Amino acid sequence: MLSSRKKNESALIQTFKGLLKDQCYGSQSQLADALAEHGFDNMSQAKISRLLSKLGAVKMRNASSQVVYILPDELAVPKTKQAIQSVVVSVKHNGMQIIVKTGIGGAPLISRMLDSMGESAGILGTLAGDDTIFIAPASVDSIDQITEDIKKILDV
Repeated sequence: MLSSRKKNESALIQTFKGLLKDQCYGSQSQLADALAEHGFDNMSQAKISRLLSKLGAVKMRNASSQVVYILPDELAVPKTKQAIQSVVVSVKHNGMQIIVKTGIGGAPLISRMLDSMGESAGILGTLAGDDTIFIAPASVDSIDQITEDIKKILDV
């Protein structure tokens, strides 16, 4: 049988995950206020920070272009063009590499998607930071076409 403390912690984590799935909380104080509304009082910034870290939450732009906390399992490939448009800012090349700029935290998501397409799409490989993706094209001779194809795929 779970102790009262374990049940409380489990309920807190479930509530916290539910709030993050709403994708509308951009600050720890907003999360603390929302948790208080659900009966979890006395949530300090340190407690919120530990919860965010424990769950691996990251900040990213939502469909309304607001920077909010989300859970990593929410970082699946977007299912609508609007979601991709809300993440990708620009796609450019310098003759050697293609650079994709994204909102905060969006690069790993888009990079994973582009990597899965591989050489058949002209992509030798990708390297993602937090908001920037470096793409090695399969051929620099075709970089203009590959860049245009990526723009079409990302609907940019």
